[in-house]
Amino acid sequence: MIIPGIPFILGSLGFITYAFWPRDLSSVINIPLNSKAEFFSVSAHGVKDNPDSWSDELQKLIKQNNIVKSQQNISLNWSEFSDNVFICSVSAKKIGHQLGQRLLKETKVKSIHVIGHSCGAFVALGLCEAVKEQSSDIKIQTTYLDPVSVYAGVWWNYGIDKFGTCADFSDSYIDTRDGVPGSNINLPYTATFDVTELGVKNNNMKPHNWPTQYYLSAYRNKKVPLIKETPQLQNYDLDKLITTH
Repeated sequence: MIIPGIPFILGSLGFITYAFWPRDLSSVINIPLNSKAEFFSVSAHGVKDNPDSWSDELQKLIKQNNIVKSQQNISLNWSEFSDNVFICSVSAKKIGHQLGQRLLKETKVKSIHVIGHSCGAFVALGLCEAVKEQSSDIKIQTTYLDPVSVYAGVWWNYGIDKFGTCADFSDSYIDTRDGVPGSNINLPYTATFDVTELGVKNNNMKPHNWPTQYYLSAYRNKKVPLIKETPQLQNYDLDKLITTH
């Protein structure tokens, strides 16, 4: 019983070592920041994706509805690391953590709204944790679009247990037809919106990608919950939103 288990243990250790191996993330992290900005909106695409599919458009919408001048909109391109499913979760969390540290050190940040799709959910988590570790006064909203829960290929419920725990408010949008862990269940620490039924009507859209397009449409039509401290649109009645989604 012991001998057959040794290859499995060694294989798991090798996988974890590969996932956590130090990598230079500067190509993603070293983006220009507005030192005078107080409000930040950050969005991160998912596995084997890029900002063109939804993130760029979302940030344009957010910018159009910006009522405060001191805001910066960031559509993060981290495809160099997201294309590798074996390292994307660990890399994403580190990217979020390092970006959060930069916001604290280099800007006048007061409020952040960070949106992550698929493995990009870990960017949102890492950024939130980095900021809240040093300042509980900064208001943060995290939005998860069909998030992947598996961390480092080993901890399958990591995201389910973590997403939403850090932020002042967190919402998520899922399609239950998706078989990816975390992408198809209600997350206990977020206000979860099941958009599966509407996705069925959009037959040309893959279940894993549908929540991003739903969120774009909902934001465009001013039907997403936003905390008061984010300078975007208005603070909607969450109870009403839950009954209408």
